[in-house]
Amino acid sequence: MKHKLQRILSCLLAFTLLTCPALAASSFPDVDENADYAEAVEYLKERSIMVGDSNGNFNPNQIVTRAEMATIICRVLDETGDLSVSDRFTDVPVTHWANKYVAKAAELGIVSGYGNGKFGPSDTVTFEQAVTMIVRAMDMGELATAAGGYPKGFLLVASEQGMTRSMDFQIGDPLDRASVAKIIYNTLEF
Repeated sequence: MKHKLQRILSCLLAFTLLTCPALAASSFPDVDENADYAEAVEYLKERSIMVGDSNGNFNPNQIVTRAEMATIICRVLDETGDLSVSDRFTDVPVTHWANKYVAKAAELGIVSGYGNGKFGPSDTVTFEQAVTMIVRAMDMGELATAAGGYPKGFLLVASEQGMTRSMDFQIGDPLDRASVAKIIYNTLEF
């Protein structure tokens, strides 16, 4: 009887662990396992889309730059091999850490910059810029253009696709790492 009870309890524990991954502790010390973005962060970490810093922190409140967003998008699309430097944008020199990612994102039609050869790699990525990059990466740019273009058409498509569910941002709002993780997770998982 004792062994049967132990087997039943072991099976229940294994079932619980397999069916409730969100109950597991975060692999980042600065991500509370109960945070509304914790599952998204873990999902993206497992896929090497968004990783932590050299201290093992995720930095959920850190604002994301346009260069970082281009890099994240390239990782989402698994466009990280055979990258080449480019002089496409005058403010992203070939020595810039994200030059290859920005160039690839531009080549794929995900980013186009501000015009006059400028990209603004250190500028904060805004809600509408991040959403536009994601919508384009998901091959829905034409649909968004037909729905009104930048930014409202892209925001509309993202909303209709569930990419921005449970999020309350306005045009011009900067996005932090936790918010970017949630949008990417919403896009890839649902």
